[in-house]
Amino acid sequence: MTGLQRDLDPQPLARGGELALVALAGAGLLVAVAALVGVGVAGALFGGGWIWPTGTETATAGLRGLLDGQPGAGLPPDQAVRLPGPLAVYGCIAMAELLTLTVATTIAVTGWRYHRPGDARRGMATRQQARRVLGRSRLRAVRTILRPDLHPPGGRGPRQADSTGAADAGAPR
Repeated sequence: MTGLQRDLDPQPLARGGELALVALAGAGLLVAVAALVGVGVAGALFGGGWIWPTGTETATAGLRGLLDGQPGAGLPPDQAVRLPGPLAVYGCIAMAELLTLTVATTIAVTGWRYHRPGDARRGMATRQQARRVLGRSRLRAVRTILRPDLHPPGGRGPRQADSTGAADAGAPR
């Protein structure tokens, strides 16, 4: 693309690292929220009830406490007393992180299977769909147009490869 074309393009090309940065930030946020959910689940199952930070400062301090090995650090005192022991907290965090990883991987793989950029098959009918819509007789009538490599014009049959790998140009057999 020349400089003039790039200037006229209504949506200029993005820098290469922007998408990676957004994906990395999203993954970091997902990991942080999963850790906080793990703390909440630990409180609900093994402690005195559901525990959730009241604001961004509390959430940041709670995550910092988890990284420092002090699960109750940063939480308000009324929530910190309801928190179970570190083994239960870190076990529930591990389960929440594992569940988050599983769900994110499943979504990514499913999305990649059904939407591949540049996939030539997207938008094309399958054999069964073509047979159902056109019928066998119509497909046989236009086979030289649909697959000229298999059915060359003149009904000479498919092209055959010789021992060198070069295809025979449909010579009569």
